[in-house]
Amino acid sequence: MKNLTIKILIALLLVSTVSCQEMFEEFPNNPNVAGENDPVPPAFLLRQVLFNISRGADVAEEPLQYLSRLNQFTTGLTFPLYGGSNQYNWTDTGNSYPWLRNIIQLEKNASDALGNDRNGYLTISKFLRAYTFVWLTQRVGDIPMKEAGLGLEILNPSFDSQEEIYKAVFDLLDEANNELTAIIADATSAPIEGDIFYNGDMRKWRKAVNSYKLRLLISLSKRADDTPSLAIKQKFNEILNNPSRFPVYENLDDNMNFVYIPVFNRYPTQFMLLYPNETTVSETVLELMTRNEDPRTFIAATPTPFAMHVEGRTIGDFAAYKGADNSKAQNDLFSESQGNEGKYSYINYIRYLQGPDVIPEPYIMIGYSEMCFNIAEAINRGWVSGDAENWYQKGVVASLDFYGLSQGATITVGDVNGAPYGDVTVDVNSFLSNVKYKGNNAEGLNQILEQKYVSFWQNSGWEPFYQFRRTGIPQFREGEGTNAERRIPRRWQYPVREVDNNRENATQAIQRQFGGNDNVFADMWLLK
Repeated sequence: MKNLTIKILIALLLVSTVSCQEMFEEFPNNPNVAGENDPVPPAFLLRQVLFNISRGADVAEEPLQYLSRLNQFTTGLTFPLYGGSNQYNWTDTGNSYPWLRNIIQLEKNASDALGNDRNGYLTISKFLRAYTFVWLTQRVGDIPMKEAGLGLEILNPSFDSQEEIYKAVFDLLDEANNELTAIIADATSAPIEGDIFYNGDMRKWRKAVNSYKLRLLISLSKRADDTPSLAIKQKFNEILNNPSRFPVYENLDDNMNFVYIPVFNRYPTQFMLLYPNETTVSETVLELMTRNEDPRTFIAATPTPFAMHVEGRTIGDFAAYKGADNSKAQNDLFSESQGNEGKYSYINYIRYLQGPDVIPEPYIMIGYSEMCFNIAEAINRGWVSGDAENWYQKGVVASLDFYGLSQGATITVGDVNGAPYGDVTVDVNSFLSNVKYKGNNAEGLNQILEQKYVSFWQNSGWEPFYQFRRTGIPQFREGEGTNAERRIPRRWQYPVREVDNNRENATQAIQRQFGGNDNVFADMWLLK
């Protein structure tokens, strides 16, 4: 009887299924949601990938967040509150491969929608691939690149050396530059949408590709003389001496910027009520500013309570501004910052924190000022001929212009909570005289690197840290507050998931590079 009942139920189910198939050739899609098989428009995917790379994969790469302390722009006073830790206590890295999955889908959907010929989405994806792989290799060393993202075809991709990775990245950037040339020349090329950086302007994208390439070349300065396969100096010369073939940034309007908008993507620290009282400006950057009487001091910092209430200094006195030492124990930093005798300058509340409608400068991903300093550094090192002083001067002035600082301009200076003390008049001319270039020598190189670091204030992701790691300039503070080792790591460990799921290849890569020890204090090929 039981078996008969089961057979009747199966028969009824089959009849029901046949009946449904007769009623509908296929089940209708819900009109209120995307269909399971409907392709996502490439504009949506492009917007998402661009947003992803602007935010990073683990630590938020945006202004005044934890990364700001690791770049030694700010110093947190107490860990439990919004000031946050100053420690370099990371282990394994975040992972940029999710970006690659979206890039691969972007390429597929863009190809299906627009074909492969002069397709702007496919061209920008080459830049995005290059950016994705560089982001990760800079952190750990050798990584899977050529076999990455192939899904079931290769479940355990092999690791490429950093030399191979950079060679492939330069090829991708050259292909992107050439394809952009053709797209710009063809008035019938389909426009791209979803571009949060350049609004589909292919000319600006072309400049960004080549300016980014200059960043990568200068980051390889330790390999300039012993890696002929990369032809680092020759590539730098090729870009600098062929502006029609390799156009680069010409001014601040070319910057790759992430722009903040009230409500939709407001500045990340606005409305964080405890943040101003828990975050001071770092001594590493502020000492460089005050030493040269840099007007960017008034952009970044407040006068110390001690200078104002005890010493009676004026707001225009650079001695009234003092940064906190990131290497000190946080308990000491906290106790030394309290009340009218507080020793340290806080973040400029008026500029960065008051919100919601007061939005400060955009976040620079890749900028004109940095590019000028990169060119000045290459000339100083003897890679290329040219006027290093001119490019150095351009970089300094561009950074001042970015903050609206010109001779005679006025800036309102306030206290930790934004209560105004009064206005200070900017003396750009005196500052430029104080930082006058000292020539193509070690002193001149030091100036270039110091001023590039200051120009990175609250922008450009990990570039300030990477410059310190590569050159030692400026000297980051290390000590009791850094970590148990009292020193700053040189890299991250490989992602746990990569080691777990691709163990044989990961183990071989760690053995090849670091003698089998995935050590955060070891130098990768890029830095040896």
